[in-house]
Amino acid sequence: MKRLILFTLLIAVVVMNATAQNRSINFEQTKEWKKIVKKAKKEKKLIFVDCYTSWCGPCKMLAKDVFTNDKVADFFNANFVNAKFDMEKEADGVVLKKQFGVNFFPTLVFVDPTSGEVLHRMVGAGSPEWLIAGGKLAIDPDNNLRSMVKRYENGERDGEFIRDYAGVLFSAYTRDEAARVACEYLDPLPVDSLVMRENWQMIKRVVSDPLCPLLKRVMAEREKFYATIGRKEVDAKLEKVIYNAVDKLTGWSPKKKKAFDEKGNQELINYLMSIDFYAAPAGLAGLYTAAYVREGDFRGMLNKMDEVFSYNLFRNGAELPYFRDNIRLLGNSEDKALVEEGIQRIDRFMVQDTKPLDKSNLMRVKAFLQKKIGDSAGAEASTKAAENYLREMRNKK
Repeated sequence: MKRLILFTLLIAVVVMNATAQNRSINFEQTKEWKKIVKKAKKEKKLIFVDCYTSWCGPCKMLAKDVFTNDKVADFFNANFVNAKFDMEKEADGVVLKKQFGVNFFPTLVFVDPTSGEVLHRMVGAGSPEWLIAGGKLAIDPDNNLRSMVKRYENGERDGEFIRDYAGVLFSAYTRDEAARVACEYLDPLPVDSLVMRENWQMIKRVVSDPLCPLLKRVMAEREKFYATIGRKEVDAKLEKVIYNAVDKLTGWSPKKKKAFDEKGNQELINYLMSIDFYAAPAGLAGLYTAAYVREGDFRGMLNKMDEVFSYNLFRNGAELPYFRDNIRLLGNSEDKALVEEGIQRIDRFMVQDTKPLDKSNLMRVKAFLQKKIGDSAGAEASTKAAENYLREMRNKK
């Protein structure tokens, strides 16, 4: 009898624990916005809206791993009326996308049901702790996004507020405004203040234009930053902003229906030529190679790649994205011989690369080019090889 009682209690505990670990945000079943607003007014709560699309990977991650977290569920169910809309397929979702100014996915908005105003906004996906922190800001009348905008407009400029405000703007994906606010505060400061950890963290997070005066100062006086912050961290930031700026220019395509930024391209070239920093030569290589791509001169592109590799310019694995991204552009060439040459170059490059994920990505590029020239069997084999490399990577973990 005692064993039976103990066994029953054990089962009960297991069931209770399983139930406790399966709570999730209770999203309203109705897809009528006016009904959700009416309920929120009645309960005197803000509305939390998950603005998603069916094709958005991070949206699915939030739904699977974050909205189902117990602490997230408890907090959001207690404090908000929760709703979610497909911004492309559901009638009210299409309307709300425009009303809320949603341009990226996922976008998470917190809405005042009385005024219809967005009080707080978060863009992207993060941890359960990240989402709860955002929810707490949303219900804080002094520190949600709308309130911080008003505080800034009213002239508040102390350092703690600026750091918090820039972070909230960054999370809302108003990245240019976040950088502007940060730089307005940081630009006048002496370098001894810039290297303070709290100011450096703001630089590291929200300032991303290598041509802005602030980051030019960091570059020019980086030895002082090394002494306080550390060489590895400072160099990683400077490298990242350079490569991101290069990628933005080299990723241009006529399909984007926007004129190429010739002025910005030349300004970046001039700057990279003027500094003594290890990422500058690789950045210049990317910009010079892209010039051939814009002209449709893929033979010239391959020749420039040969020249670039002969100089041993790359550091920290930067040669892989340079090679991969340019070779893939041969898919825009109508010269079959050039595409075949690109495929052969991938095979040669594979010999020197040992990381399974990198090899998988290269094999996918190879499959893409093989499809371009009608080699269906080769493309299928390359795709399978890519999958095998991914499997190898997972097995090593």
